[in-house]
Amino acid sequence: MPDGLAGLRPPDPSYRVEGLSFAYPGRESPAIADVSFEIRRGEFVALCGPSGCGKTTLLRQLKPAAAPHGARSGGIFFEGRPLDSLSERDAAAGIGFVTQSPDSQIVTDKVWHELAFGLESLGLKTPEVRLRVAEMASFFGIQGWFYRDVADLSGGQKQLLNLASVMAMQPSVLILDEPTGQLDPIAAGELLAAVAKINRELGVTVVLTEHRLEELLPLCDRAICMDGGRIIADAPPRELGETLRARGHGMFRAMPAPMRIWAAAGGGPPCPVTVREGREWLARAAAEGGGPRQPAARPGRGGPAVEMDDVWFRYGKGLPYVLKGLSFSAFFGEICALLGGNGAGKTTILSLVSGMNIPCQG
Repeated sequence: MPDGLAGLRPPDPSYRVEGLSFAYPGRESPAIADVSFEIRRGEFVALCGPSGCGKTTLLRQLKPAAAPHGARSGGIFFEGRPLDSLSERDAAAGIGFVTQSPDSQIVTDKVWHELAFGLESLGLKTPEVRLRVAEMASFFGIQGWFYRDVADLSGGQKQLLNLASVMAMQPSVLILDEPTGQLDPIAAGELLAAVAKINRELGVTVVLTEHRLEELLPLCDRAICMDGGRIIADAPPRELGETLRARGHGMFRAMPAPMRIWAAAGGGPPCPVTVREGREWLARAAAEGGGPRQPAARPGRGGPAVEMDDVWFRYGKGLPYVLKGLSFSAFFGEICALLGGNGAGKTTILSLVSGMNIPCQG
């Protein structure tokens, strides 16, 4: 290439994986079998598939310190260099990793110290540590609990702290292994929004495994779907849905609701991914006279199996009420889900239904 064009050469991808196979000790069948793909810099990539398909094993191969013990063949290249050639310091600073359990990565007792711990381990000078900690506290909006004890944080706050602590080291790649697995729906949505902000505003490459595809797929550029240790689809979310539907693969049942409604209604391409796209597709289909028919009313299931009327409950005299005038019914044969953030009262309701506790009123 002429010298004048050298600066126009596209950068190496964040990852290039070539013919990767891996087997755990004592296992005849490999957990990963002949996997090859590239992840470009700045991409947001979702790694999905049924439980046991090998996605977590594959994800951990991308971080040397997290790679499991076993027999591996094939090559993994990080930004043009063999992954195994990276020093421990370069791998720690360049590749961020967030695990599923909020408590498993926390090593200090204070929020501010947790933010600074990785930077201190890298040997950065105090002014640089203070600057990066302040930047991350501002970016993630955690100034209000900067001096709190880590033990006093909720699960969602701990996971956000893990994310901020990793990002303080300014990695070029962020890897997350089911980061919302132990979070309630509200905290999970907030964490995924923070990850999308990191990708969008900081240009960090994101590789993430997750079962909450309803919230994840609209955020990502591309999805890699695995089954049986192999990649069965690698495409943008819209094309992934169309591919899985055409193959009749069971993973399509985990796709976002707009995709599943589109498929059930027999719609043609393009496949909607977001709720907005699904609403627009329904509007077009209705205008053309080909929209889905209104489903028939479901026959009654009989009387309620559980009925609560104006229920109040607290765990002790003088303590605040956990339930305040709650009323609801669950009918025979139904599956009734109780949703809400931590401390909303879900477990308390179940304790009343089972008779473990008795309402104060109602």
